[in-house]
Amino acid sequence: MNKKRIFGAALSLCAAMSMYAGTYTFKIANPKEGTKLEIQWRATGETDLVEVKNGVATISKNDFTAQYVKIYYGVRISFIMYLEADKDLTVNIDAQTRELSCTGPSDEINKYLLHTPFAVVDPNAAGKEEADYIKTSDSVYNVNLELLKKADLPANFKRLEKKRLLFKSYSRFPLYPSHHHFLKKMDSYKPTSLFMNKMKELTVVDAECLNFADYGYYLMDAIQCQAFQGGDSNKEFMSFVDANVKDAKVKSYVTDSYIYDIVSKRGLDGNDELVDYYRKNVIDKKAMEKFDATCKQWEILRAGSPSPSFNAPDVNGKMVSLSSLKGKYVYIDVWATWCGPCRGELPYMTKLEEQYAGKDIHFVGLSCDSNKSAWEKRIQKGDIKGIQLCIGPNSDFMQKYIIKGIPRFILLDREGKIVNANAPRPSDPKTSQLFEQLLEK
Repeated sequence: MNKKRIFGAALSLCAAMSMYAGTYTFKIANPKEGTKLEIQWRATGETDLVEVKNGVATISKNDFTAQYVKIYYGVRISFIMYLEADKDLTVNIDAQTRELSCTGPSDEINKYLLHTPFAVVDPNAAGKEEADYIKTSDSVYNVNLELLKKADLPANFKRLEKKRLLFKSYSRFPLYPSHHHFLKKMDSYKPTSLFMNKMKELTVVDAECLNFADYGYYLMDAIQCQAFQGGDSNKEFMSFVDANVKDAKVKSYVTDSYIYDIVSKRGLDGNDELVDYYRKNVIDKKAMEKFDATCKQWEILRAGSPSPSFNAPDVNGKMVSLSSLKGKYVYIDVWATWCGPCRGELPYMTKLEEQYAGKDIHFVGLSCDSNKSAWEKRIQKGDIKGIQLCIGPNSDFMQKYIIKGIPRFILLDREGKIVNANAPRPSDPKTSQLFEQLLEK
């Protein structure tokens, strides 16, 4: 064999040896049919959905940085683990009792994560005065540090874990002002410099900490606590981040977290400045792709665009289409009988209907109930007015309007064009003000 082939074979062998593949097996007792195991990889932002077959879910990963992951099974089970590419791991989950255990080369780290009785701040502690609350929070952190100190774990993991515990221990800290206000039943409350200086001390900007979900949650709450001063919250957010978040990765993360949430729920109208800020500061390619796709969806819902249509039955089976309502403004309420916030808006909707009776406004209720009989019974009571139709839970109308939560209100003009794809609720005084402006035209 010539020297080049020998050298090439040696390189291939070395490459193969460097490609570690970790296999992670989840054995689930009392599994729920059809429920997948979800793994969120913090370092890459990826999510894996793993099929559960005969109570077992298995996934293998090649060459990745050792990292914390968040694991979900159904809505009741969630926990963190620390996975390494060269160390297999078996995790036992009882879906009924929520008991967890693990075995494998890195089981000491994961036994620590799964079974350590970490201290947490009692939510009611927010009723304390600032100095006492700070002492309580500091005490929780010190307890958790002692638990870590006693654990026999690798030094590098301990270094990372110390950082994570900071944000786990102070997770409720940025929420203190709002919770204190509520618990003390105060008309107003503004934190003193004592609290805000502690907040500033805790709000470190460290890209390595993005590998902890605890840091991400803390950071977003902390930024909003410090940034929002009662003005334009979007401008306040951008100004604060520009002034205080210099690390490009951290800035990318907080920008994506804040702006994507707003645009995905509220659309593009009035948010062009946020969109520009997002494109300027987000460096994560996958996040940008997801954002671009969302913007593309909302682009067709901008003010002035033709509205997606519907054709749905009323309680008597008569079909009513959007086109049949042209000539008047159309105020649409997408709701369901099982939705508490939806029911809470109904009295306000009735008041609006009475206030604008005889005016050029159609009030339309579009039910997304899967149980049509429940909707029929509710409508037959006779206290809900307007045009009441049932479109069901999976209508083309809901999909095109990107309705992910209800109630959702939509306002159209006399020609069936969009005025606001995310209109204010009947309980919001801005709604009647908007109606007055439109009716003057």
